[in-house]
Amino acid sequence: MPAKTSSSQNSICSETLKVYRCLFCDSVRVIKWCKRKTNNEVKQRYKCKDCNKLFTINDGFYRMKKSKELITGCLDLYFNGMSLRKIRQHIRQFTPQGVSHMSVWRWIMRYSRIVKSFTDSLTPTLSGIYHADEIFVNCKGQQEYFWDMVDKGTRFLVSTHYSTKRNSFNARMLFKKAKHRPLTVFTDGLQGYRKAFRKTWGTRYAKDKVEYIRLKADKDKRNNIIERIQGTIRERIKVIRGFKQSLNAEITLNLFCVWYNYIRIHQGIKRTPAEIADIALPLKQNKWLSLIELSC
Repeated sequence: MPAKTSSSQNSICSETLKVYRCLFCDSVRVIKWCKRKTNNEVKQRYKCKDCNKLFTINDGFYRMKKSKELITGCLDLYFNGMSLRKIRQHIRQFTPQGVSHMSVWRWIMRYSRIVKSFTDSLTPTLSGIYHADEIFVNCKGQQEYFWDMVDKGTRFLVSTHYSTKRNSFNARMLFKKAKHRPLTVFTDGLQGYRKAFRKTWGTRYAKDKVEYIRLKADKDKRNNIIERIQGTIRERIKVIRGFKQSLNAEITLNLFCVWYNYIRIHQGIKRTPAEIADIALPLKQNKWLSLIELSC
């Protein structure tokens, strides 16, 4: 069974955010030095005692023309099912400046890379019972695939993988991205899973043996956990009606998984999967804003 990680190791103390380094010489001898007013807010400026240069801390919204609240609000609307153009219409009804649908798309591309790299560094505490499956994604009129694997006890998405083919190689890539060695793995009847499992976790030693169970969808309903998650994914990609590039599809779905694990309240467990998995982050009411600030 995977070693249990204490929640203190995953906790991000808010006091660490106050320890700043100079952007020019990396010195910690930094003091506050007046403030700078922008169109959206008043930013604190800092001065380095070693190189005497002034700088502003990058909180994830450095040189952004729109406010933090507007950007994170658009991200939340998108992953709750609204299309880019509907978000544009919605924002224009309630804010004087409005927003372009392409601006929302660029924010998704930008923050997916920032937040995903941060969340990948966190180590969840899992039950070790994994359910894996794949879902069809329409990209450039072609059929591509998004693979995902969830932990049963926490509903935490353990690993994901995007591919253009549905074979054992890509199934193995999904398994290899899991941080912990599981106790049991459930999959459907796809032949590629068997080969991928044997190459990833197959062993002759009984103490390290991982149980592998292939299910028949028409007879065994034990894989309904992953099917329910994929239903949530379908709700999101149904509005998109297809991606234009595979890379954009992968980046968007990666940020969707962050939203699912850390922001969205799961209806079954009444908390986020990250909270059940002992990842204690100091997220405030605007979880998108707090998560982006922690990632920078």
